[in-house]
Amino acid sequence: MSWDLILQALETLAVIIGVVFGLVQLRQLRLQREVQAGIELLRPLQAPQAAEALMLIHGLPDGLTEAQLTRSLGKNFGAVMGVLALFESLGPLVARGHVPIEMYADSYRGVTVLCWQKLRPYIDERRQNGWPNLFEWLQWLAERMEQRTPRSGDVPAFERFRTWVKGSDYDRLSA
Repeated sequence: MSWDLILQALETLAVIIGVVFGLVQLRQLRLQREVQAGIELLRPLQAPQAAEALMLIHGLPDGLTEAQLTRSLGKNFGAVMGVLALFESLGPLVARGHVPIEMYADSYRGVTVLCWQKLRPYIDERRQNGWPNLFEWLQWLAERMEQRTPRSGDVPAFERFRTWVKGSDYDRLSA
């Protein structure tokens, strides 16, 4: 075997190792971006005002018309609409894959479905009165969340992850 052939083989091996290393780095960068996106996703919905608005939504009776909703919420109507606007802005981020749907579902599946359930009559009424795409992404997110785990089959995290010991258990227990 000649030295030229050995050097060519080493060069080829170095290129292959470099490509594999680059691919591993890209995968790690993607994972890091997803984690960062998840952290950013948490911020606006964990503000005290958002939490208060979500509690107001939770306490609403089902099926309120626009007039009943505005009367029931009074001065808090704007805060509730603000929370819906947050969900509306998150929808395209999830749809484009910037925020993994699994990460979104882990944090917001329940409140997304709750908001849609409680405020759907109001949204439908507004849509019929000339705003056909009002909160379209909220609806899309709620429908995706219901497809993933209908509320009737929901198992709370404290039960589902009871046997969790380390991070690698997450995928096994999420299935």
